[in-house]
Amino acid sequence: MSYARPGTPSRRWQEWVDTKPILSLIVVGVIATQLGTYFGYVFPAVGLPVLPWPLYNGILASTIADGFNATAVNEGFAVTSDSFFMGHSLHFINGIVFAVLWGVLFREDVARWVKNNIARGLLYGVIMTIISAGLLVPYAYVPEQGYGLFLFDGPDGWKLPFGILIWHLIYGLFLGLLWNPTDAADEP
Repeated sequence: MSYARPGTPSRRWQEWVDTKPILSLIVVGVIATQLGTYFGYVFPAVGLPVLPWPLYNGILASTIADGFNATAVNEGFAVTSDSFFMGHSLHFINGIVFAVLWGVLFREDVARWVKNNIARGLLYGVIMTIISAGLLVPYAYVPEQGYGLFLFDGPDGWKLPFGILIWHLIYGLFLGLLWNPTDAADEP
């Protein structure tokens, strides 16, 4: 059996990533999403607001299904099993799709400027934070709440955008740690 050593993955994992790049990206997307989600739920332990992305995705999906801002129809939706299933499904599909996009589109193009794979994952996390805090949260998840661009006007002040940054850095960290295929140029 081939065990990992500090700084290098196990030979078996590396071969699996090299031979099944998309399938391994899907697995890494699930892992990175799960770890980020766990930390998002326990952020209050360190003074940051909770980031219940599956809950937000469930509410967003239900309002799209019922027509935007038609929450009066489903006032209790946020606590139903339908919301839980829909939100978690959408959340993990997002995590997988963004992992595949990172591996297929982003990672190789950025390799010209950023040599370290973990740094590439962290950079991707920062870009996802800008999209999330600048667009998705204020205009899709909590529209008409007065949060403003990048959420600094919300009741949590700097803590919400900082929590979103930390969440996406955790996600990007695990992308960079777990998915690093051998480049053809590196092979003898």
